[in-house]
Amino acid sequence: MSKQSRDVGRTERAAAVRAEQARKERNRRVLVIVGIVVLLGAVVAAGAWYGGGGGGNNTASTSSSSSSLKAGDASLVVGKDSAPVKVVVYEDFLCPFCRELETSTRDFLAENADKGKVQVTYQPIHLLQQYAYSGKALNAWAAVLEHASPAAALKLHNILYDNQPYEQSSGTVTDAQIAAWVKQAGADTSAVRDAMKSQDTTFFAAAQKAMTDAHITGTPTVFINGKELPLSNVTTMVSQLEAAVQQGS
Repeated sequence: MSKQSRDVGRTERAAAVRAEQARKERNRRVLVIVGIVVLLGAVVAAGAWYGGGGGGNNTASTSSSSSSLKAGDASLVVGKDSAPVKVVVYEDFLCPFCRELETSTRDFLAENADKGKVQVTYQPIHLLQQYAYSGKALNAWAAVLEHASPAAALKLHNILYDNQPYEQSSGTVTDAQIAAWVKQAGADTSAVRDAMKSQDTTFFAAAQKAMTDAHITGTPTVFINGKELPLSNVTTMVSQLEAAVQQGS
C-alpha cells in the first residue's frame, strides 16, 4: 500500500473515531439531560406530596387552618369545642419565653387540634407596655383577627413570633415591617390597614380584662382544662403540656 493510501486510510479511520466519540458524547449528554428531567420531576412530585400533607413536621404548622378556627373575645380559638383538652395560652408578642413556648409547641398543638384532641385558645395580652412594639404587634393582630379572618390571624400569630425582635431593639421595627408581615399573612386589606392606624381600645380593654380575670402577672401563662400550669422553664412546660394532651386530660 502506498504512503498516500496509508495516509488516506489513517484519515478515514481518524474521522470515524472522531465521529464515534462525538456520537457517544451526544448520547451521554442526552442521558444526563434525561436524568436531570427525571430528578426534577421527582422533586416536584415530592414537593406536591409534601405540601399536600404527605409528610414532614412542617405540615402540622399549617394544617390547623383546616381545624375549627374562630375568633374569641380578643383571642383566637383553634380546634373543636368537643376536644377533651382545653388549653389557654396567655402571651405577649414581644416575650422571648412566649416565643420559645410557641415555636416548641406549634406543630404539636396544630396536629392534635386537627385530630380533635385539643382546643387551644391563644390570648395575646399587652403585658410589656414599656415597649411600644408590644402594643403595635398586638394592635396589628387585632386588626387582622377582626377585619380579615381567624386563619389569617393564625398565620400572623406565627409570623410575629418568627420575626420577634429583641426587647431592647424592638423600637427599630417600623410600621412598614409590621404591615409587610400582615401582607405575608394574606390580610392586606383596606379595612385592616385602616384599623392599624389607631389602637383598638375596645380590643385592648377586652385583652386587659382577660388578663385581670385570670390573674396573669407574667407570660407565658398556660391553663390546661382550667388549671394553671406551674411556672417553670419552658422545656418543662412543653413536656407537661404535651403529656396532658397525649393523655387526654
